[in-house]
Amino acid sequence: MTGVRAARAVLAAVVTAVALAGCGGGDAPPEAGGDRAAVRADVVAAVEAGGAGRPRVVPAPQPEAQACTVVVLLETRDVPQGDAGTRMAAVLTGRGWKQREHSREGGDQRVFTRDGWRLDLGSARWPHDRLLELVADGQRPEGDTFTGVIAFARHDGCPAPAPG
Repeated sequence: MTGVRAARAVLAAVVTAVALAGCGGGDAPPEAGGDRAAVRADVVAAVEAGGAGRPRVVPAPQPEAQACTVVVLLETRDVPQGDAGTRMAAVLTGRGWKQREHSREGGDQRVFTRDGWRLDLGSARWPHDRLLELVADGQRPEGDTFTGVIAFARHDGCPAPAPG
């Protein structure tokens, strides 16, 4: 292996390790990395409580935002109905999140906050391009639409774009 190839391999390994550890540089607020594991656990527990299946945590598209974002997807055949949103909200509020907004327009959309984090949680059918800014390339679902639950948590000051 040449010196350049060896340096690239080491750099790739370090970047991968940092991303997997949930730490990372960029302009992420330093306090976000320490809270990310707790936020991730809260979001996964809430989405599981919706009762529609097993969610998956996926990376955000910007490497510098890995330490200050949590993205959870749960793809379903149909939009989760009934009290799925209420069950998800109950888990979050039970873990100290405050619900700030709730809309049933186009599905069940809710916004929560806690300790400098904002969580957008929604059950609906979205055009595929809605995921483009929230999910890294290799993690995007196939097709023209995404049906299910999207949870996007972002710490204040994080360089990742907020869902819109």
